[in-house]
Amino acid sequence: MKKCLPIISAALLMVSALTGCAGQNFSPEQNNAAVQSDETTISQPVASTTGASSPIVSPNASAAYEKLTAYKTEGYEKQSIADFNEALASTPNELTEFLAAVADVGSTISRDDENYDFFNTTISFSSHELYCEHMGEEFTFNMPLSRQSRPCSYLDEDGETVYDFTCFVEANAAYSINAPELVTVAERDKALLTFKEEMQNYLNGLSEEEIVGGDIKKMLKTKSAELANSLSAPNMKLSPCDIYMIEIHNAGTEITK
Repeated sequence: MKKCLPIISAALLMVSALTGCAGQNFSPEQNNAAVQSDETTISQPVASTTGASSPIVSPNASAAYEKLTAYKTEGYEKQSIADFNEALASTPNELTEFLAAVADVGSTISRDDENYDFFNTTISFSSHELYCEHMGEEFTFNMPLSRQSRPCSYLDEDGETVYDFTCFVEANAAYSINAPELVTVAERDKALLTFKEEMQNYLNGLSEEEIVGGDIKKMLKTKSAELANSLSAPNMKLSPCDIYMIEIHNAGTEITK
């Protein structure tokens, strides 16, 4: 189902998604080629190329918002992953429509929206699972981490605090749901969010000396293995992180590990 590719790519770009599909990184050029090769053309939101970066709002965003928030029913957290994901999209056509809605809402929703957490966790996790399942890919949880210290006395051009020491980590953690009919939405969401929160807490607890002078990648992978083991359950297994980039800025010196 090639026509799904540009939609999920848009969702990945527009949403601060916490999950992802292993190896599924598509450039705009690849997405366009995929669209043009299919009989049905599906457009995607794109970032403005002039002035400040701001997405073009789809005229379908309001309808998409209503479509997605309608799944936030009373007690939805107690539903099984199998039932919840089936309700979101049970056919390829429904999957295409659902992922289009995810992309539309991702281009407009703000962090102070009352449904932001629902969209950025439950809907995001389920949309990636549905897509990866359709494509035959493993589920992968995206886990960006950051550590900042020594704030400077000046702000950047956007008025944000500048730090003399920063450490940015890009990592993924694969997971599998062996029996989706026995795992609830709440159980899945809690496991993935706790994994990321505890990894962030671990990084926050390290000293600058440990981050710069130690084997930070090994330390993070060891901690992630401990967490994956403790958070896994019989019907849902988490794997240690795959860390593919660590960037450290220390008093003007950039270190990449």
